This record gives sequence, C-alpha cells and structure tokens, in this order.
Amino acid sequence: SRQLLLRPESDDSAQLSQIETEKLLAQLVETEMNKRLKEGTYKGKKFNAICHFFGYQARGAMPSKFDCDYAYVLGHVCYHILAAGLNGYMATVTNLKSPLNKWRCGAAPISSMMTVKRWSRGPATTQIGKPAVHMASVDLRGKAYEMLRQNSSSCLLEDIYRNPGPLQFEGPGADAKPISLCVEDQDYMGRIKKLQEYLEKVKSIVKPGCSQDVLKAALSAMSSVTETLAIMTSSSTGQPPL
Repeated sequence: SRQLLLRPESDDSAQLSQIETEKLLAQLVETEMNKRLKEGTYKGKKFNAICHFFGYQARGAMPSKFDCDYAYVLGHVCYHILAAGLNGYMATVTNLKSPLNKWRCGAAPISSMMTVKRWSRGPATTQIGKPAVHMASVDLRGKAYEMLRQNSSSCLLEDIYRNPGPLQFEGPGADAKPISLCVEDQDYMGRIKKLQEYLEKVKSIVKPGCSQDVLKAALSAMSSVTETLAIMTSSSTGQPPL
C-alpha cells in the first residue's frame, strides 16, 4: 500500500516498477489460506511463500531465435565443462555470424580475462595487486557505435524498425543476426590489423632490458592465449593440439 502512495509518474500513473507485485500476491494468498485453515476447509501444510523479482524478465523483449540458440548452446557447453571436472572456466561461443551448425564452442579460463591493478597505501609501502575481471567499455571507435552515431538524428524523428512484425522462429527473417554483430563482422580485416598492432606493441615492450615482472606477465598471458587458441584450432580441424 505504501508503494501506491509514491510520487506518481509524469502522466499521474502509479510507479508500477516500484510495486512489489510478487509480495502482494503472496500476501493475498497467505491471507486466503489462513482463512481457509481457520474455517477447516484446508488441512494441508502452512503456506510459506518465497518471492523473486521478475521485473526485468517481464519488461524484456521476447528472445529471438538467435537469442534462444545462443543461450541453449552456452548451457550445453556449461554441461560439458562440468562433466569434464573443470572449475574456473567460462563457456564461449565464436563464429556467431555463421549458421548454427558452424558455431565453435569452447571454454576460456577466467584467469585469462583478469588483470591486476596495483596501488599503494602510502609512499613507502609495498604495492598491492588485486586481480579482477574488469568490465569492457563501449568502443566509441567501433563500427556499431559509429552506425548509431550516424543514425542518431533519424532515430529521434522517425520510426526505424528492422522487423515491423513479431519475432519469427521459422521462415524468412528467422535467422536474422543482431545488427551490432553483423556490423562488427564487416571489419574482419580491421580486427586482424588491430591484432598485429598489439603483437608489435608486445614486441616493443618485452625485449632485452625489460623487468622480470613484465617478462613474467607477458609469458603467463601469451602461454594462456596460445593454449586457448590451440584448443580452439584443434576442435575446428579435428586434430589434437600440439
């Protein structure tokens, strides 16, 4: 009841997103069950509800065929990770631009995605390093953001729909991929060039005269990367990794 008295929206409607409907329904059911228990019409166990907020799921769009396939494949990979007795790995799926039967599944160690940020508590203290998986920022120079920037004025004034009807799971349009995925894939050679730039930068940093810490970090990272790439390559060619 208190949530109904919150400051209304700009159109004088209640803030529906702030109303805990799951708790409201649980309370109404509990009241009814207690009433029936006293009347003797119900003789079962005492009603005890456990609520969960499904607001995001309820407000989210219906998943497309691509979303369903992607989630199913990730879950299937997780099963194989558990069956293999692995721990600390994350399921990965690549080659998403291709048909479903050509997707490449794998498992990447979470440690390979971690970076160590060092800081010191004082001028004369030893630096402390804390490993963490940091969030990836939006690439403001990427193709997807560039496309959004170019069409931003049109989005303000026009209705731009890629698919004017409901989601399709069969027939034309069912296998449509997300625009951001398709746009980024068009810059395949650009990403190859970017990788070469990173490799050249590593060569310029890790050379005779660099510190032991830099050398150890480079060896650890490159060992993990080459091992992961060898496994991914062997799975696609059918040959065991070297």
